[in-house]
Amino acid sequence: MEEKRRELMRQNKDFLAGLEIRSNLPPIPIPRRTQTPSLSALFAPPDDASPNNPSVAGPFLQTVPAPTASMAQPQDRAKTPSPHVAGSDPREGSCAAPRLTCRGWSITAFCDSYKNFQPVRRISALIPPSELQEALHNHDSTGEPLIIEDWHKHPQWREGLVSMEWLLENRGNKEIHVRNVHNRKDTTMSLNQFVETSRAQDVYNVPGESERLYWKDGECPLPWKEWLQATLPPSILPGCANDLLRHMEPSEAVESLLCYLGIGDTYTPAHKDLCASSGHNLMCFSENDGSSFWFMTATASAPNAAEYFQKKLGQELDWETHVTTVEEFGQAPFTVYVAEQKVGDLVLVPSRSVHQVVNRGGLAMKTSWSRMTLDNLKAAYRSELPMVCRLEQYRVKTVLYRSMLCYTEELEGILASAAPKLPMEDHEPSEGDGETATPSQPIQHSKAERLHSLIRLFDEVLCEEYHAGHRNLRHVPPQRTIDQSQPLQPIPASESLAGKDPERTSSSNLACDFCGADIFQSFFECRTCRASDQDDEAELQIGDGLLVCPGCYVEGRTCDCEEMEPIQCRPFRVLLQDRNRAAKAVFEVLPSGRSQRSKKKLNEDMMDK
Repeated sequence: MEEKRRELMRQNKDFLAGLEIRSNLPPIPIPRRTQTPSLSALFAPPDDASPNNPSVAGPFLQTVPAPTASMAQPQDRAKTPSPHVAGSDPREGSCAAPRLTCRGWSITAFCDSYKNFQPVRRISALIPPSELQEALHNHDSTGEPLIIEDWHKHPQWREGLVSMEWLLENRGNKEIHVRNVHNRKDTTMSLNQFVETSRAQDVYNVPGESERLYWKDGECPLPWKEWLQATLPPSILPGCANDLLRHMEPSEAVESLLCYLGIGDTYTPAHKDLCASSGHNLMCFSENDGSSFWFMTATASAPNAAEYFQKKLGQELDWETHVTTVEEFGQAPFTVYVAEQKVGDLVLVPSRSVHQVVNRGGLAMKTSWSRMTLDNLKAAYRSELPMVCRLEQYRVKTVLYRSMLCYTEELEGILASAAPKLPMEDHEPSEGDGETATPSQPIQHSKAERLHSLIRLFDEVLCEEYHAGHRNLRHVPPQRTIDQSQPLQPIPASESLAGKDPERTSSSNLACDFCGADIFQSFFECRTCRASDQDDEAELQIGDGLLVCPGCYVEGRTCDCEEMEPIQCRPFRVLLQDRNRAAKAVFEVLPSGRSQRSKKKLNEDMMDK
């Protein structure tokens, strides 16, 4: 994957040089995590910054030098327009983006014109709950898109609450960030002003127009959140039983439930949802028959889609800036699922699905959120993280660790119960955790199966994060210090793993300054180079310097002085103890044959081997 990145860097050398000539501003570093992150920061990157642009990594990363004016002359940077769309390179924020329009579109015409187009399967929200759960389970199993329609006909649908009138009356004066899709520039205005501006525009692109606004990643009103909780199936709600994001500490949490409001010919370019998460998108209301056209791929098509975008279209999906034309989707060597979303349609986007959304007609409001199941977590760690060069946001290793701690505590509580018969777990078949519970399985077996899977994945993380000299490495200061010369004392089973020990509740909230990967345990730091870039003379603490993840470091990325210090976020033995305690709980429930690998206690000497 690194070879592909470097090749793309070489192909875009002229483009980057052009940015350098046009701007005298200093390089823009990847944002550091100093507070609870939000998705809006990820989806609104600086216009002149791309994930593979060396300038976003800060001034001291040396693998690929930042381009200078001497690297290319202005005439060398001329772009050849794409044969499929009008306009210049869409990654260039200062130039007009491709003018995609949905005028004349229809799903029937799409499927008649392109053999690889297929309508998204639809089911009604009014079918019996058992049939709905079976459809959700099939959606998870097949990895194909699904639309649950007719929610606006559901008894719990509240048309008076989920409406433009309610929104303007209760949030009309609120300042919002809106994006001009023609140049990808963000601006701030009141919601009232945005709606008035949008209503005054034609619903299709007009030749010569310079502005078409889209409200993206907006905060979802609390009454709407409560309404969703009371209306939709529990197994697909944000923070439900199978959503591992619910285990994160408050300082680590990411709000994924967001709102999107726009008129025709506004859009979200082709992309994949963060970290292989599962996406959900419900159209709540629209004006003048507003709708949205969706182009989606199945989970199994993710590798082919990435290759198609890189080799055929010369684009990186993770940049989330390429507006894909219908022709480009139609020429793809994989199935593209198409749908027109209308009010009451809930679109379920499979994990790792490439999808693009183009709005049609009048203003349409959608609420969107993501879930991270155990299967999603596995796919993210093994398939997505090694390929992505952007802020990780859904902190996969941290989610894994927090989930393991929580499941361990829950399983120990069940085992300590004095009840003669244990209750059966309400285990939905659509949970998407890779394990299917049957009615005969008691609750402890179901939780032990999931914890067993978490342990096996965490073992891979331990091997990746391990360093033979970890005893001598310095750590990011926790909420309290411990004596490194003394063994870590076990926590009684009656006490909460996540709530009693600051070594476990502390969160470093650090990210690699080059690729944006979350730093869970091990990293390299240089405070000297970072200090030389600071205006004040305050002494930098561990974790405040220039940070590079192990993956970037072994590929040659380093600081200006090339004297980076290996650091770990916490004592490595804390992780080993937590892993072994989880394995002990699993072994007390599962047959030895099934938990043989996980029951083996890991220690530092074994890791050294």
